[in-house]
Formats: sequence, C-alpha cells, structure tokens
Amino acid sequence: MSGNAEEVTRRNAEAEGVAGRVELVTGDMRSLPVEDASFDLVVSSLAVHNIPDADGRDGAITEAYRVTAPGGRLLLADFRHAPRYADVLRGLGAQEVAVRDLGWRFWYGGPWFGTGMVTARKPG
Repeated sequence: MSGNAEEVTRRNAEAEGVAGRVELVTGDMRSLPVEDASFDLVVSSLAVHNIPDADGRDGAITEAYRVTAPGGRLLLADFRHAPRYADVLRGLGAQEVAVRDLGWRFWYGGPWFGTGMVTARKPG
C-alpha cells in the first residue's frame, strides 16, 4: 500500500526473526514486478480492497495467483470483497478455495465490518 514505511516493515521482520529471509519489493498489485511462480505462499491483509475498481481488484488477485508457485497457497484477508476474490481464483483454476470469517479479532471498525479470509491452493 502506498505510504507504508519500508523501515517499519524491516523492523517487523526483525521482530519476528525472519529479516534474513525477507526481500522487500515495491510495486503495483495489478502488475507485480516478479517472475511467475515465485512464491510458495502469497499473503494479503486488508490491501486489495483499496483498489477502487472491480477490474483492478480482479487483476490484483490474478497477479497474486500468477506469482504463486505450483502447489503454493494464497491467503487473502479482506472485509469487503472476499467472496469475489474466491470466485476469481476458482476461475483461474485454484483448488481448495474457501472463505471463512476471521471473527471479532479481525473486525475492521466494529462488528459491521467483519473480515473474511480466502484460502486457495495452486495445483502442483
């Protein structure tokens, strides 16, 4: 997301003990600057909904799937469009696609904005 501080992200990685395994790359979610099948795990938390148009959000989900390696997993948390992301992933051929409610600990502004988690696996 625009405006996030790289140094804060680096500190978070250090705090979690994974700084040596993290490479930070800045890019547009709709056109990721990485090779196909680059990641075993792709995670997005409350980011994709910030893209203002449905085609752009679909493009971001398509890109997330593109960069997922065969056999890899996607985890996408969103409080607005989780069912649509699941539909896009199914259309791309993803397997084990599911949407679940993340419960009260992941409310976005209160109980009226519950967050859904989309999980999927790319066939391998």
